[in-house]
Amino acid sequence: MISTDQNTQKETLFALTANRFADGRVVWLTAQGYWSLLLEEAQIFSSKGDVETAQQHAQKDVSSQHILDPYAVELNSNLIPQTTREKVRAFGPSTHPEFNPRSVQETMPNE
Repeated sequence: MISTDQNTQKETLFALTANRFADGRVVWLTAQGYWSLLLEEAQIFSSKGDVETAQQHAQKDVSSQHILDPYAVELNSNLIPQTTREKVRAFGPSTHPEFNPRSVQETMPNE
């Protein structure tokens, strides 16, 4: 007999995150190989092995002091982090909009 838990098991997705060396801001690795402030721009990995390989490649950015401590974050199917800690890192604290990464981006003057 097949368990319904196996049939409803959802795929776990991953993104690679770190902190920017210069100012400590949370950043996400993009498919183009740069680090973005926005989770929406992050490269999404469908296997733990792929994100671990990306993490190993990110060590060059650690060595050149662009980022600190890269690690994988589990995402749900809506590309939202699984844990509250990572939701706060991705979307900012819920206490004040000034600290939300989107607020900083949206208030920057157009060039």
